[in-house]
Amino acid sequence: MLIERLAKMYVQWGAPKQSIESDRRRNRQIQAVREFLEIIQKTGENRKELFEVSQQSKRKATKLSYLLLASDTEPAAVRDSFLRSGLLLKGQQNNKPELLMWLAGTEACARGIHPYIVFLIMSAYSGLEAANSEFLWLRERSKLQNAKLTEYIVPGDLTDNIEEALSEPLRFKRTIRIAGMPLAASAFAGCSLYYIEQILALVGPIGSFILTEMIAAARKRLISDEICTAQQAFLDLYSRQESESSALDKGLMTGMEAFEESSQPDPDLIRTTTDIIMSAEAKILKATLSSMSDNEIASLLRCIEPIAHERLLSLISQGRQRRILTAIQHTDNVTGEKMLRDAQLFAQKLLSSYAPRNLRPGETLKIPELLRNLISSLLGRE
Repeated sequence: MLIERLAKMYVQWGAPKQSIESDRRRNRQIQAVREFLEIIQKTGENRKELFEVSQQSKRKATKLSYLLLASDTEPAAVRDSFLRSGLLLKGQQNNKPELLMWLAGTEACARGIHPYIVFLIMSAYSGLEAANSEFLWLRERSKLQNAKLTEYIVPGDLTDNIEEALSEPLRFKRTIRIAGMPLAASAFAGCSLYYIEQILALVGPIGSFILTEMIAAARKRLISDEICTAQQAFLDLYSRQESESSALDKGLMTGMEAFEESSQPDPDLIRTTTDIIMSAEAKILKATLSSMSDNEIASLLRCIEPIAHERLLSLISQGRQRRILTAIQHTDNVTGEKMLRDAQLFAQKLLSSYAPRNLRPGETLKIPELLRNLISSLLGRE
């Protein structure tokens, strides 16, 4: 994710102009990023506190970042806000790494990316040596602040089968990526500490700190029945990995016809649908979800990346989240064609949400150009 984010920034803005910075300036920049991490974690969803922090910030880029996050700015609008502020120039060559760093960090926060990952993205703009040292700093800081889990076991299908599942670590890690951290943490919340420690070892040092925090939060937020539902949903996703692998093997044995009917997801379809969800306005997206059934949303979750899972689920109530997880449990494997139709249905409903009630003939919908192109691309697929 880190490399992907930085690559996108360089493609859009060009490589930052290189300059020789003093150690004092670099240290001040790194300290500002550390403070940003602490403030984002401390304030959480408290927009008022973020606004107060913005008023105390002296540097323009830092002030703008806090203001945009305090006003709950859409990710797609962050870059435009930096441009209109005059901090970034169209010519690109005069853009300093520090300004690009704040743009990247603000955009990542607006997308709902975990503060630890945002910190690593921003640290990378100070150079490889600084990125490595800040990674070590974050790891030590996380060890000190990390939640301490106690033994808490909720009987369920995952609890009974987790030892067997962990015998295939690559498949288990792939399921975590597909499920997303929130669902995975809710499922693991009812597992024995013995198995949780093995799971944490699979996701790496920073991933383990994030997952531990989410498991601790899930135990406080969810009742045992909800944890059981999450366990079943995760186990269904894990089992589906085996069936999809079998379908692929069948395709290799029987020729192209069987391969085309495989339930293997189309990476480009998933990427496009994810970009649509991350680019749409929150209020429009929320209205679209309210017009969809639980089964339709459950089907849509198959067509998007975990980061989009988090955004969708954050816009619906916890009660509906539970119903959607239940719907996922009862859905069968689908073909690539069915996934395309599900994604296109969502795109059509999203267009309807953007349309005013009284759309005059010849009047165009007020949709950002990037989002319009993504939707057109998706609806044009066959």
